[in-house]
Amino acid sequence: MQLTLADKVTLSRLVLAPLIVASYLWLPIEHSLCFWIAGWLCAIAEYTDFVDGRIARLRGEVSDFGKLADPFCDVLYRIPVLMALVLPAGGVGYIVSIDSQPLVTARGNSSALYDVIPIADLAYMQPVYALTDGTTVFFGAGIVPWLPVLLMVVREIVAGALRAMAATRGVVLAARSSGKLKAWLQGVTIVTLMAFPACFWQRSSWHLTYAFWATWICAVVSIYSIIEYIWINRRVLAGMAVRRSE
Repeated sequence: MQLTLADKVTLSRLVLAPLIVASYLWLPIEHSLCFWIAGWLCAIAEYTDFVDGRIARLRGEVSDFGKLADPFCDVLYRIPVLMALVLPAGGVGYIVSIDSQPLVTARGNSSALYDVIPIADLAYMQPVYALTDGTTVFFGAGIVPWLPVLLMVVREIVAGALRAMAATRGVVLAARSSGKLKAWLQGVTIVTLMAFPACFWQRSSWHLTYAFWATWICAVVSIYSIIEYIWINRRVLAGMAVRRSE
């Protein structure tokens, strides 16, 4: 099979996903470098999702492979990135203070680059990790809470399993607009979560408040979309559940 230009654009998200995760986790957090690089890569990935279908229609290259690969690549790009956002960016993340004294005063000349968030302000289920730079132990938080990310992961597992079972019977399950809304919300959330600390050159507690509500909205829409997906295709799924007569 020869891949079309639209197919290559779609599959590029599979290449971008590990680059985004690696940039977010391992590039330096100083000057928000990890957010800048990961954010631009996310913007490129979202742009490929915007143009691949348009390229296919413009060039008359719409294919069954492209229709299947597009949602598959969306999931394998967005879900790993959302899972990475549970971890602290650049090995530092959003620094959390458990007392009145900042925990970053021993970090030398770089200490001014780190905004300290009091533990009392961290009421949004973001996981907090004990970290070290070799000389100082400090606490750093990830951006997003883990529970809505888990719900989104479960949703994609269920949707993938249903598609796979339908494919074994030669059945295509009807897609719904709620699935597209889910993907759009996830894309906007990922890009903005990278953009805020990058554009403001600092990490503030309101970023975590935004992340909490944005990811929970994504999770609620994701759960709604899979419920609607199952309901709309209930007759098809019920027919698949009936044992074929010998």
